[in-house]
Amino acid sequence: MPKLYAALAAAVLVLAVLVPAASADPLNAKSSLAIPANCGGQPVTVVVNGNGAFTPAHVLGSTSVFVPQALNITFEFTPVGGTTESMTQDVSKPNVHGDVVTCSFDVTNTIPDVGTFHLFGTATGFFTPAS
Repeated sequence: MPKLYAALAAAVLVLAVLVPAASADPLNAKSSLAIPANCGGQPVTVVVNGNGAFTPAHVLGSTSVFVPQALNITFEFTPVGGTTESMTQDVSKPNVHGDVVTCSFDVTNTIPDVGTFHLFGTATGFFTPAS
């Protein structure tokens, strides 16, 4: 299992480096991760600057923030010539509240001579400002 956590940490770093950059303050933060998502039929790109389960995400191109209430995320790592290892996180806050929407995401990056990183799942939460 420690090998899987090391792969997860490496994937976060790889995704943070390889996801296309835009000119927004959240992307310039150390350890930021940009994730394209589809939220109720609306495409958005969010930037996460932290590693907590319920870390809010900045919506690129706006002042809005996505505040997660529940997550179902799977991370897969397939080393070159190896077998796929995966880890799933399925958590929710005890009192999910707000005008919630479910966002789905699916990000894959391949690094030659290293392997393929795949992060996918859903995040349910609300956008600020509240409606």
